[in-house]
Order: sequence, then C-alpha cells, then structure tokens
Amino acid sequence: MELDAPGPDDEALACLSDLAAASGELHHQLSELSQRLVFTRGRHLPGSSYAQMMPLEDRLATMEQISAAIKALVREGSRFRRLEARALYAEGLTMAQLATVFGVSRQRVSVLLRDSEDPPQAAGQPGAPVARTSV
Repeated sequence: MELDAPGPDDEALACLSDLAAASGELHHQLSELSQRLVFTRGRHLPGSSYAQMMPLEDRLATMEQISAAIKALVREGSRFRRLEARALYAEGLTMAQLATVFGVSRQRVSVLLRDSEDPPQAAGQPGAPVARTSV
C-alpha cells in the first residue's frame, strides 16, 4: 500500500505546531524574566537602579534569549500567514478579501502569495545574493 505525499493541510498542521512551540518558548522566556524581576525587586535597596540590582551578564543573556524566542515566533507566524494566504486564495477568496482578512493591502497579499518558503536575504547577510560587477 502506497501512502500519499503530505498535502498542504499536513504542512499547515506542522506549521501550526511549530508556531505553538515558538509561542511556548517566548512564554517560557518571559516567565523567567518575570520571576527574575520579582526576585530582584525583593533585593531592591532604596536609591539603587535596576542596572545596579541585575548583573550586566544576566541582563544581556535575558535579552538574547527573548530576542531569539521573538524571532522564532515571527518566523513561524510569517510562514503560517503565507501558507494560509495561499490556501484561502486557492479556495476562491480574492486578493481584496484576503487583504481585509489579513489587515494588509492587496499588494502585500500579492507578495504573500508569491513569496517562496524562505524569504530572500537582505544584502550583506549570509546566503544573500552577491552583486556582480563587470571589470
């Protein structure tokens, strides 16, 4: 018995699962930050600032973790928006209807529909196309 290849619905479910995981990681990072702040407030001495109460290394590590979690959430959210835009368009919604649903312009919907799975890299970033000049 031969199994069918995964369809768009399977991809959407996998994407939603990844989005939920990214959301859970952000929630975890923010919960840890909240706990640290409660602990820090307990050590607060009158006249001392947040920077004096929380070591620089801890503050930097916290911001790196939260930034990474936000990037993952944005990446997975964007991926799901592209998949859902394509699915809804294939089901007959117009670009104008999609624009209303997504709260964007019709031009942005057009970009969502034609974007590849991996958005293009900005110039200067790893994996970005290199501009060629003639010599």
